[in-house]
Amino acid sequence: MLESLTIRNYAIIEEMTVQFSDGLNVITGETGAGKSIVVDALELVLGARASTEMIRSGADSMSVSGVFTLESGLPEGDFPVEAEDGILILRREVRSDGNSRSFVNDRPVTLRTLKDLGDRLVDLHGQHDHQSLLIVSEHARYLDGFGKLVPLSREVAGLYAEYTGTLKDIEALRSTMDSKKRDRELHLFQIREIEETQIAQNEDEELEQEIQKLSRAADLKSLGEQVFQELSEAEGSIEERIGALTGRIEDLSLFDGELAPFLERMEGIAAAVSELARDFRSYSEKIDDDPAILAELENRLGVIEKMKKKYGPRLEDLFAYYKKIKKETEGEESSEMRLRELEDQVKVLRARLSEQAAILSLKRKETAPLFSGDVESHLAELGMSGAHLVVDITPVESGCEMEVEGGRVMVGKNGLDRLEFLVSANPGEPPRSLVKVASGGEVSRVMLSLKLALGGIDSVPTMVFDEVDSGVSGRVADAMGKKLRKLSESRQALVITHLPQIAVMAKRHFSARKQMENGRTCTKLVMLDEAMKRQELASLLSGETLTDTALAHAGEMMKLRKEKEKTKARSSKPKV
Repeated sequence: MLESLTIRNYAIIEEMTVQFSDGLNVITGETGAGKSIVVDALELVLGARASTEMIRSGADSMSVSGVFTLESGLPEGDFPVEAEDGILILRREVRSDGNSRSFVNDRPVTLRTLKDLGDRLVDLHGQHDHQSLLIVSEHARYLDGFGKLVPLSREVAGLYAEYTGTLKDIEALRSTMDSKKRDRELHLFQIREIEETQIAQNEDEELEQEIQKLSRAADLKSLGEQVFQELSEAEGSIEERIGALTGRIEDLSLFDGELAPFLERMEGIAAAVSELARDFRSYSEKIDDDPAILAELENRLGVIEKMKKKYGPRLEDLFAYYKKIKKETEGEESSEMRLRELEDQVKVLRARLSEQAAILSLKRKETAPLFSGDVESHLAELGMSGAHLVVDITPVESGCEMEVEGGRVMVGKNGLDRLEFLVSANPGEPPRSLVKVASGGEVSRVMLSLKLALGGIDSVPTMVFDEVDSGVSGRVADAMGKKLRKLSESRQALVITHLPQIAVMAKRHFSARKQMENGRTCTKLVMLDEAMKRQELASLLSGETLTDTALAHAGEMMKLRKEKEKTKARSSKPKV
């Protein structure tokens, strides 16, 4: 709720801080005393258009700040601020050069943020532009709340969001698939080409080595045979001479034992030479110097080099490219599967959305006359017995077209319906939009009746009614006072009034008074105690001349109100 309002250099207010209470706060005072200036200043801090003409003469700037306490955190919305200990301080400064600055908890914010936040904190009713019930897009929410249709309307809104979101997913997926479709055939060809070549890791290096070897096959084969002959087969071969030397050492070792180790070593050398000779023989026999094999290997290397030029320049580049396009192709296949899944999902959502939207629309049409009747009963008690409220339900013009109950219609986030509250303020007048209701007093009474019908549905914690009593007196004034008092039991209300029947209901009563300070006129709001309140009520009853009769009447009004409050308090106590 609004805890306090501080105003500096605004119109004829030099500096003023007003502490409000919960429940019903009333401001009274003579015409021109500055009652509505307080509301205008509150509008400014809630994001209304600023005018440098409202800066107090002689001042360079004006400022208004409002302190709000929150019971359950920030209002619903995307706001770049935090409520510190459940407190929000909104501040607006306007300089004489036209520059304006906005703050929330001393953090600079845009005027749009200030206004969006202000709209969720305060409802201004009267000749102002903050009236939430004038926002046509909110009318469906109010009717749904009255008819206890909120769970169904939320389901419809959720289905619509999911349905449209899925449609966007399908569109995005199709766009991606279309952009990749041009490359798909090429990639499939390239994958087949790479797979058919069956290239192995490092195959090019291995082929180059093999080709080099085969190009000298004759020389290598000749070398192997030559070494074999020299070591083992030729006359006077190394193996033969080592054998002869070994025999001589063996013969003489019988006469000198020191030759025994030499003999053992010579025998080892002989065995090694023999084994080496056999290995060279095998090496020579194994070498195939067939030119056809060399040509085959060179052809294979040529194929690999060609593939490297297309996809390389190295084999690892070819393999990396293959892996990439293979993954993309598999992704395209999964995209096609995902597309089919999304298309199936859309069918289910469309059927469910159309079904629930039709049910919601039917229930709204059943609820509308009940809501109208409730509002009209309040209007009658407030002196507008000939007034009518019409809940105008028409098809939505934007959204998604789909089949509902055999016909093609548009479905939006609110379902099938565009709702608007239309009012005929007087008999014979056609119903018109709320913004076109003739007088501020009529608008305020319509708003009050709507608020009463909606009960606790509207979550805005503070309401301001200016000129709510325009053209009202007698029994209607008494009814209006009671209704404002009842409404203020569930939220804070600030009312500017000329009617004692409303003022007597106040939990906190202020009087706007002009006075001279340092030779200049300024406005002050004085919070009234019981004695002062009695005099203020008497002034409202009798006008400029304060009479004993008016004082007695005021005292009687205050007494009756207190007695009713005591009776109500006793009746509300639980019985033992």
